[in-house]
Amino acid sequence: MTHPALPHHIGPAALSTLGRLIAIRAPRALDPLFQRAGGIWDPGARRWLLERRRLGPVIRALRRSTDPLFRHAGLNLD
Repeated sequence: MTHPALPHHIGPAALSTLGRLIAIRAPRALDPLFQRAGGIWDPGARRWLLERRRLGPVIRALRRSTDPLFRHAGLNLD
């Protein structure tokens, strides 16, 4: 099964594939987002590991939380 292309960066978060998981390196302020998505913290590599099937909502939330216009206006789209 082929998956859609994974963006390399969304704001300050860097995404990459790690086998069947997605590895995300991001500032600590975004940790609650990955915890809610069922992410596993990898302390040795200092990154979050998420299943690809849970990535859609995480990408949408990252785009909302890091969009400079929404952040500047103080709007929360949730």
